[in-house]
Amino acid sequence: MYEELNVKVGDKVLYRLWTFSGTVERIETVTRVTPTGRIRIDGSGSQFDKYGREMGADSWRGGARLSIPTEEDYKRIEENSVISKALSLMEKLNKKTLPYDKAVKIVEILS
Repeated sequence: MYEELNVKVGDKVLYRLWTFSGTVERIETVTRVTPTGRIRIDGSGSQFDKYGREMGADSWRGGARLSIPTEEDYKRIEENSVISKALSLMEKLNKKTLPYDKAVKIVEILS
């Protein structure tokens, strides 16, 4: 049996969404908790039961879950965010606007 989350409005939760393209993880804020324990969060239109399981999830995607985040969760999400931002910035680089000296530094860093 799953453990109840016992969260209140304003608490932070770890939101995990499983899809065909991979897992999405982020820290979200609880926006509503009903008297029966149903939970709503900022970053999702879904509703979750008191155990953090998504209610009414479509069967074509893996669904989502909530849990209480640990320090490791915060660290992993921050690291993944920085890595994603770096990759995104590299994709946006245009070879016509990238000066040679900066290109050399990038190559040195990535080598």
